[in-house]
Amino acid sequence: PPQEEEGDLPDAAERAMLQEEFTTHMYQRFLEGEDGDFDYSQIDENSDLDNLDIVSRDAEERYFDEEEPSQAPQLD
Repeated sequence: PPQEEEGDLPDAAERAMLQEEFTTHMYQRFLEGEDGDFDYSQIDENSDLDNLDIVSRDAEERYFDEEEPSQAPQLD
């Protein structure tokens, strides 16, 4: 195989792999709130973007967590 010289450009497969790695890293960084150039409050404080299924489920879980345990009625 030919010897790789300094400054050789990566081939198409290497570029695709590097691009995928970069995209994954940047996506994860954004999700972790580490993107200093982005104002996360635009998303955090916008209730129009809330997943209503999750909000409803959370409210239901809070309701049942706060309910006092009691005896189940006896069925005759």
